Amino acid sequence: MKVLVPLDGSSAAFAAIPHLKSLARAGVRVQAVLLHVQLRFHRHLSQFTSKAARDALRAERSATALAAAMHELSRETIPFVAMTECGAPAERIAAAAERERVDEIVMGAGRHPRWLRWANPSIAQEVMQRTDIPVTVLARGQMSRLERYALPAGLAGLAALLLTAD
Repeated sequence: MKVLVPLDGSSAAFAAIPHLKSLARAGVRVQAVLLHVQLRFHRHLSQFTSKAARDALRAERSATALAAAMHELSRETIPFVAMTECGAPAERIAAAAERERVDEIVMGAGRHPRWLRWANPSIAQEVMQRTDIPVTVLARGQMSRLERYALPAGLAGLAALLLTAD
C-alpha cells in the first residue's frame, strides 16, 4: 500500500506517522511518500535574493519538516521516499498523489473553530476536491480558549464599536 503523507512540521501533520506504524505492525506492506509543500516566494521578494539562496532555504525548511517523520519510519523499517514541492499546498499534494500513483493520502489536521476555517480554508478539503484518491484525515489537538472564546468575542466587540461609531 503506497501512502502519501503531506507534512508541514506541525504536530498535527505528524499524526499520520503513528497511523502508518500501526498499519505496518498489523502486517500491511506500507510504502510512504513524505511530501513537504512550500509556498513560492513572492516575485517582489525573490528579486532581492539569488535562486541558490532560495533553494537552500527551501531545502533547510524541508529537512526540518521531514526529519522527525523520516527518523520514525527508519526506526520501524518502513520504506519511504521524501519529496519537496513548491506551490499551492492542495494543488501540489493532489498532483504528487496522482504522479506517484498512491493508494491513499493520509493527512493530519489540527482542530480549528469555524470562524478560523472560514478565514483559512482546510487544505484537506481542497485536496479531496482535487483528486479521486481516498483521503484520510486524522484530527489532532484541541482549540485553545483564545481561539474558541476570546477572538470571536473581541471581533464581535469590534463590530459593535464600528456600528455604534456612526
